[in-house]
Amino acid sequence: MSIVWSDDFATGIDIIDSQHQRLFTYFQDIEQCIAAEDTASVEQLCRGLIDYAVSHNSFEESLMEQAGYPMLEGHHRVHEAFKQRTQGYLQRIDSGADKLKIAREMRTDIGLWLINHIKHEDKHYSPYVRKSLDKGLVSRMLGKFFK
Repeated sequence: MSIVWSDDFATGIDIIDSQHQRLFTYFQDIEQCIAAEDTASVEQLCRGLIDYAVSHNSFEESLMEQAGYPMLEGHHRVHEAFKQRTQGYLQRIDSGADKLKIAREMRTDIGLWLINHIKHEDKHYSPYVRKSLDKGLVSRMLGKFFK
């Protein structure tokens, strides 16, 4: 199963779309490591994917809060459930489980979650955030979260 970015996932918020594209790049890199049976690199990529995704979710929430998005609490709960789910993968990696097997599961589970999340939940907040964004806000947020 290949997880590839397409314009169908675009939210119309450049920084969010760029971050989503980076997440898709992680999936492609993980897929290459699986094919090459590169266990050392696949572990590093899986950890990087989880770290980046959790940071991205926090960044998204900060934009939603600034925009006064009325469904922020619900979106936050979805992000928290995702975070708990990813922690289970990290625990399995730390306990010595087969890293390639975990990477395959993550690629499918997290990949499908991301696709669904972008197409449904993220599309709901996009109009609110787009309306509230100004260059100063984006610059301040970028400086805090993604250097």
